Amino acid sequence: MVYQKSETVELKSIVVDDIKKEIIAFANCEGEKLYIGVQDNGTVIGLDDPDGAALQVSNMVRDAIKPDLTMFLHHETLQEDGKQIVAIDIQQGTERPYYIAKKGLRPEGAFVRQGYSSVPATNTAIRRMIKETDGDHFEEIRSLEQSLTFEAARKEFSERNVLFGEAQMKTLGIMTHDGVYHLSSSL
Repeated sequence: MVYQKSETVELKSIVVDDIKKEIIAFANCEGEKLYIGVQDNGTVIGLDDPDGAALQVSNMVRDAIKPDLTMFLHHETLQEDGKQIVAIDIQQGTERPYYIAKKGLRPEGAFVRQGYSSVPATNTAIRRMIKETDGDHFEEIRSLEQSLTFEAARKEFSERNVLFGEAQMKTLGIMTHDGVYHLSSSL
């Protein structure tokens, strides 16, 4: 296999502290692969102790990156040209933004992938990630328009001899149990 650094692939010859920022950047973006035991130019140099390297990365991730990212990492040892390397598959996390705990949720602690590099996330990027993953689901947001009639729906239900009142709207998720319409009901 040919190893080449890209937007979705990072190469490291050994485990270094800098690996945390690469892992964070992948987890904050689209994810992808990190290979340890491969130089920046793609030359496979291998590792004497691939299991130790994988354990070192796992401990580093568990101890230094917040929120917990361990469930989004999978590592395996590969044989290349008679040498062992570690391939770490990093998925995009669901609790973004991820950051180095000691540096906090600031640009110097959170990273994103930009081209072939992992760079500090801007404050705007950090806010965007928080908004994307904060748990507020579009369907659960209160609609600003509360004077809805649903006449077309009432007509369709009536033609089929099916009740369509508050109880049915609550069951369908159009209305909360408090009688408030959701944003999805006003579209």
